Amino acid sequence: MGFPFSAAPAHPFGIEAALVGAAVGLLVGLTSMGAGALLTPALVLLLGVPARIAVGSDVLIAGVMKLFGGGAYAVKRAVHWPTVLRLLLGSVPGAIAGLWLLRLVPEGALDGLIGRLLGIAMLVSGAVSLVRYIRRLPDEASAAPRLAGTIAIGFATGLVVSITTVGSGSILLFVLARFFPLRARELVGTDLAHAFVLSLVAATGHGFAGRLDPALALVVLAGAIPGVIVGAFLSGAVAERSLRTVLATIVFTVGVRFTALPSPNRHEQRVALREVARRTGPRRARAAGPRAAASTLCGTSRNGER
Repeated sequence: MGFPFSAAPAHPFGIEAALVGAAVGLLVGLTSMGAGALLTPALVLLLGVPARIAVGSDVLIAGVMKLFGGGAYAVKRAVHWPTVLRLLLGSVPGAIAGLWLLRLVPEGALDGLIGRLLGIAMLVSGAVSLVRYIRRLPDEASAAPRLAGTIAIGFATGLVVSITTVGSGSILLFVLARFFPLRARELVGTDLAHAFVLSLVAATGHGFAGRLDPALALVVLAGAIPGVIVGAFLSGAVAERSLRTVLATIVFTVGVRFTALPSPNRHEQRVALREVARRTGPRRARAAGPRAAASTLCGTSRNGER
């Protein structure tokens, strides 16, 4: 377990993290697709951030991004606050439950489990988005679900978001459109306002568990916030439905990769090689190479912390 609000070891990323943030922010501004389905995989696959740190940092990044978006919709009175409050009655306990479940997982197995669950969440998110954009499903809701149903939807959302960051912007928005009688602007505003509060709760939990890298989050936000603004200005000049369909396909494909091909990320491999070098000496470590690193990682997964 790490120290509160301090990812250990730290990840000294610079311009590459800001560029990833700018690219994801641009796509979010263009399409309003959930940042969790785009940013967390980018942090893991492109920057080699451990999955647990990527999730913890992403919920903080998402919270800040949605503060800007949700605040704008609140000013325009395009947030249905009763629905937000009902969802939060379920999503906050759901987020706490997700954080509690992560505490039960041994430290050495945490990244692999989160990677698998992230893959499953991305498969669902990509499939839901593809169905929504290709079939052009109409909004047929005439009445909102009962209080218990709304709380249950919120609980499931909080549980998934706290573990994978995926769901608040893609899956929940689809659920709101299908089952809640809200106007288009209210759908987006309600989703953003709810996601902001949920992200704060999840980020706080991950921070106290030592799964949040504030420095990484700040660098990514330095690129993401301008990217969101630029994307919002360019949104009318791009074929939004086609772009969303392409992105949903990418999310689904990356979800297959996370689910079917779990593997240690580059950061874990570097840590393992340093451990091999410490135990066997530099010459034997170079000869052992990746096989020794993989053996060290497997030992860590079985035994937890050394």
